[in-house]
Amino acid sequence: MRHDGAKGRTSAWRQDGFALVLALLALLVLAGIASAAVAASVGQVRAATMAGKVLAARSGARGGLDILFQQRRGAPRTQTGGASMVLDSGTFGHHGAWRVRELRLASEFHLFIAEGEVGGSVPMREVRVAWWMDPVARTRSHSAVVEAASLQMGVGSDVRTDSIFSTRAGNEGCDELAASAGVVAAPHPTAYATLPSPPVWGSATDAGFADLRLGWFSEQMLAELADHALSGGALPQPQCNGCWRGLVHSRGDLLVTGREAGILAVRGTLRLEAGASWTGLVLASGDVALEQGATIVGLVRAGGSVVLGDGSLIDGSACAAYDALRRATTLARPIPLPGRSWAGPVPPVAR
Repeated sequence: MRHDGAKGRTSAWRQDGFALVLALLALLVLAGIASAAVAASVGQVRAATMAGKVLAARSGARGGLDILFQQRRGAPRTQTGGASMVLDSGTFGHHGAWRVRELRLASEFHLFIAEGEVGGSVPMREVRVAWWMDPVARTRSHSAVVEAASLQMGVGSDVRTDSIFSTRAGNEGCDELAASAGVVAAPHPTAYATLPSPPVWGSATDAGFADLRLGWFSEQMLAELADHALSGGALPQPQCNGCWRGLVHSRGDLLVTGREAGILAVRGTLRLEAGASWTGLVLASGDVALEQGATIVGLVRAGGSVVLGDGSLIDGSACAAYDALRRATTLARPIPLPGRSWAGPVPPVAR
């Protein structure tokens, strides 16, 4: 009997030991699962943190582009085919930094490359294509002194082309135009040509350009950027003869009565009364009419007819048009191409 009891106690000890081993194994398994869960959680946190930094970096890059387009003024300083240039930089959030570089693709088309970085993470890029007006390119887009649906000449009126590159009173020199195409392509510049095709003039598939445009400045943008925004009627008399007006936009038929200069953009019909003059660039969606003795010195582009009254004159001057464009400071800014300016996808910046 004692032998059977000892045998039973040994069997119980073995069972208890086996259960303890199983319990220890279970604890080890649970510990492993917990450790894996912790590691997974840490990995998820790291991934989420990294994803957050990536999103923040992209957002910072886009914000940098927004700031640049809102604030950048003046003419571009890069050359076509040349190296890129850092235009602006700044910070965002607690540890974010951005910078924007500009690369000139063509005379008026530029690539803006923004880089955003948060806390030493991999910098992210956002790229946008923009148009930046170049006075030389805008001037040479004219193939004639007058571009319009038709040209009507009165007795003794004239469209002169013999001094198209001569500097006029109040204008600076225009040596940059000497080797350009467009109005200077032929030995004898053309007095009249029909209207150019989009995107130089007209809308094609580009909304907002049907009535009036200057490059990629739509009629609405010209109105917003104008030094003088009018609703038709007579242009108020200037303070002086030949005063510089900058960019004048009229949403409605306009009458010019004095002697003035600048860029004149009219949605409607433009009329210069007898003895009035305008020096610079004239754009109109409708007709342009010069009464007896009126004068335009520069270049004209009109969606309707250009009608010269008896004794009136259009003195073709690429220099005057160029000078008007060069001095229009409100237009010296980059603008994103409408509807198709984002370039991508763009890989992260390599370290």
